[in-house]
Amino acid sequence: MFQRSLWDGSRIGERKKTVISNAERIVLRNMYPPGCRVELEDMEADPYVKLSPGDLGTVQFVDDGGQIHVSWDCGYSLAMVFGVDHCKCVMREERLQEILQRIQAMPFESLEKMERYVMEKLSGVFPKISFQKKEGQEVFVDMGVAAFMKKGLGVAIQYETDSQQHIFIKKMEMQGQDIKGKFVFQMQQKQR
Repeated sequence: MFQRSLWDGSRIGERKKTVISNAERIVLRNMYPPGCRVELEDMEADPYVKLSPGDLGTVQFVDDGGQIHVSWDCGYSLAMVFGVDHCKCVMREERLQEILQRIQAMPFESLEKMERYVMEKLSGVFPKISFQKKEGQEVFVDMGVAAFMKKGLGVAIQYETDSQQHIFIKKMEMQGQDIKGKFVFQMQQKQR
C-alpha cells in the first residue's frame, strides 16, 4: 500500500534525521487535507500522551517537515511524525457529502429508522454523533467534533411525512462555524 511505504522508516534512530522531499510533502497534503478524519494505526510511545490504535482525530494541517498535526477526539493535539507514526484517512468532506446525498434520496419508514441508518453510516468516524429534534419537521445531527474546517460540525435535516408517517428528506445541509485559515498560531508581534 502506498500509504504504508511512504511512512516506513526506522523507529527511533531516524526521528531527527527525517527529511521530506517536496513531492512527498505534496502527496501527504493531498492524502491528509485539513479537516479530514483520521484513525491512529500506531505511534511511537509518548510518556505524556496516551493514544491507542483506533483513536480518531481531525487533521489540522501538514507542516513542511511532513508531520500531520491532529486534534485527537480524546482531547490531545499531537502530530504524527513522518517515517515513524502511522495513521489513515477515514473520511474526507467529499465522502461525507456522497453519503448525505444517498441518505437524502432514500425514504424511511420512521424517524427512528432514519436516525439508526445515519448512525450506522457515520458513527464509526464520528463516535460522538447525536440527534437533536427541532421544532416542526427538522432534526440536527451533531457530529460531536470539529471536522472539515468547521467547528461544531453538524447536518440540519428537514423532512416531510406522508399519510403513513414515512419520512422523506427535503433538505440536508452541513453546518458549523468556519475555522479561519489553515491553523492559527499564537505569535508574539515585535514592538516597533
